[in-house]
Amino acid sequence: MSTYIPDDKIAEIRESCNIVHLISEYVPLKKYGANYKGLCPFHSENTPSFTVSEVKQIFHCFGCNAGGNIFTFLMKFEHLSFPEAALKLAKKHGIELPKRDVSPAQKRLAGEKEQLFTINEHAAAYYGTCLQSRAGERARNYLETRNISAEAAREYRIGYALPSWNGLLTFLKKRGASLELARTLGLIKHSKNSLYDCFRDRIIFPIINYNHRVIGFGSRTLGTDSAKYINSSDSLIYKKSNSLYGLNLALPSIRKEDSVILVEGNFDLISLHQYGIKNVVATLGTALTIGQIKLLKRFTRNVTIAFDTDEAGIKATIKSLALFLENEISPRILTLPRGVDPDEFIHREKETAFRQKLEQAPPLMEFYIKQVLKRKDSSTTEGSLSIIREIAPLVSKLDDITEKNLYIQKLSQAINVTEQVIRTEIATAATSAKPKQSEARDLPLKVSSQNRAEELLLQVVILHPEVIPQIKMAQIENDLKDPQIKRLMSFILKCSETNESIKPDWLINNLDEEPLKHMVSRLVIKEEGLIDFDKTLHNCIQRIKTTSLKKEIEILNTKIREAQAGKDESAIEQFLADKQELLERKKEFTSDHTSIHLQ
Repeated sequence: MSTYIPDDKIAEIRESCNIVHLISEYVPLKKYGANYKGLCPFHSENTPSFTVSEVKQIFHCFGCNAGGNIFTFLMKFEHLSFPEAALKLAKKHGIELPKRDVSPAQKRLAGEKEQLFTINEHAAAYYGTCLQSRAGERARNYLETRNISAEAAREYRIGYALPSWNGLLTFLKKRGASLELARTLGLIKHSKNSLYDCFRDRIIFPIINYNHRVIGFGSRTLGTDSAKYINSSDSLIYKKSNSLYGLNLALPSIRKEDSVILVEGNFDLISLHQYGIKNVVATLGTALTIGQIKLLKRFTRNVTIAFDTDEAGIKATIKSLALFLENEISPRILTLPRGVDPDEFIHREKETAFRQKLEQAPPLMEFYIKQVLKRKDSSTTEGSLSIIREIAPLVSKLDDITEKNLYIQKLSQAINVTEQVIRTEIATAATSAKPKQSEARDLPLKVSSQNRAEELLLQVVILHPEVIPQIKMAQIENDLKDPQIKRLMSFILKCSETNESIKPDWLINNLDEEPLKHMVSRLVIKEEGLIDFDKTLHNCIQRIKTTSLKKEIEILNTKIREAQAGKDESAIEQFLADKQELLERKKEFTSDHTSIHLQ
């Protein structure tokens, strides 16, 4: 069985929950006119720009553009999925949700996943018992040499795999676990006609997700194995590229401090945790991946990288910069003495010194630029050009305009090259990195009276859906130029065919794209700027239609000139007739309407 939340129950949850009451549990709000305001919980600000409409059950921040309804607020604030947010609100308001049978295939998949979790739990218990056994004394001594306390070992459920070839295998057999499933988890291996334990004579680190389920294992050899560290293989419940070690214990601190420290080693993480620095997670023995960055982004955008300070660690850190910037995160780098890792530093210098280093951590972009300047000679034209061309692609990815301008200014001063030269190279890099036309879905358009008219028209439609028949009659959809507005208008018009009432709250729940949800919340909160919606509707249609017709006439004028140059009389005659028709249509839209200020 699985939880199913039908539309009528979603509507019941929305109607039972007052958005002002909900958000007030997290953010202090004050009444301002018809709305409520407070300091935005999603970005730092001193003047309230976070607005909540009790009437529309919508929130929007005019500082960071976050917006939505009760579900999106809870999802964003507590980093929940939509079902998780809906379930939490349903429980809070005593709303009973129905259950429905899933398909046989879904049942099998869910059952198999549950078996995999159970097998991992059995394995974690086995390894934990082995660590505390007489045979585990060597492993306990090793942990002691690494300054890992017994308490920390229990917290992180650290275990030990005996040198035995079949210790876990025998343990799982006794508990009736599927050995085939254990093999898919990478706990058991198969050779010829026999099975044997994958982990032998190793310290074991269970990898636990933020739902506190054991999804895999990391390990460190105590023997002579050439592979010092090995992890579980990917499985139905574990993807190394989408997982982070220690996230389950770090999450409360990450949320509280709105920041995370990213380290390479499990011992780095556990040592920091022992000294009270708990918002720490570790990669899993491979280069940082997009999946891991996206997982972090669910909980915070404030990331400090504390990889080893040897040459390999610095290279890995710098290599991660592009991935972070592509995900709108500008990370910082913790700079420790050369060759010293966080584990060594925290035990030697203690917590206060580490926190001082943390506070002084420079942006990774700044660190990277300094590294490039060290490697290359800026005294020659060739050297300066090489520096600019190496740095420009990464600077072009910066989301913060002020931050970008500061780096351009600093680089200009460092290599004695004008800012304009650097900006030109950055613009070239940005252009070459732009998505293809089919992928360029959300590139912002220059603000103009045309954009303003389109936005006003959309605002009228969202707030007064009774005008939709007029929109359809005007066939305005194809005349819209802003890609986001066009997609949102198309969605509304399509939904109007099957829904009698399209409310803003409903729209936010049913839109897939975050930018479109934010657009809805912003336009709803700005309702006070819409005085005469009927007049606004007609004037927006007028502006959009006449602009579109002007463009068509310009294209025809070009075709007429080309036909005249080629002395193609029939083409000239056809183009002139088409132009006359467009002029007549344009006249219809300009004769009976009073213009409104759209600048």
